[in-house]
Amino acid sequence: SEVRMIVPGDLEDRVEPLIGAPFQPHAQDPVTGWDCRGCAWWCLKAFCGVTAPDYRDLYDASVVMSPSARKNRARLIAEGLRAWRPVEPQAGVVAWLEWLGGAGHVGFMLGPSRVLHADLRAGTVVMDLDRPDAAYRLRGAFVPAQITDIVRV
Repeated sequence: SEVRMIVPGDLEDRVEPLIGAPFQPHAQDPVTGWDCRGCAWWCLKAFCGVTAPDYRDLYDASVVMSPSARKNRARLIAEGLRAWRPVEPQAGVVAWLEWLGGAGHVGFMLGPSRVLHADLRAGTVVMDLDRPDAAYRLRGAFVPAQITDIVRV
């Protein structure tokens, strides 16, 4: 059965009030704070009406970790992505981002190269992945596996 995700055309305007929201590990509230996962999941639900599969149990590692712990977290996140389907980078989908050589960060895509994300150092910001100085690189774009169609309105 087809499950359509409707993506508003004015996402950039809609996320404006979220910029500057504090970073808070293992949280998902734009007022009190959230981490990268909490930000992406909140945006998916609030703007696209999609409740995403949660891998909170896979996300137990602390934010500052040893290289081996980062690898383990990246592996757990990748395993959690089985509930997700890869799509072209576009507004309304979740960006899987490379950080420090591993894919351990996510964001909410506002366009093919623009991502809203919650960062430990910068808080909630919009990043242009095409900029040479972007702190992260796109590893993939995903929607929950049940989504079969993405419509921008």
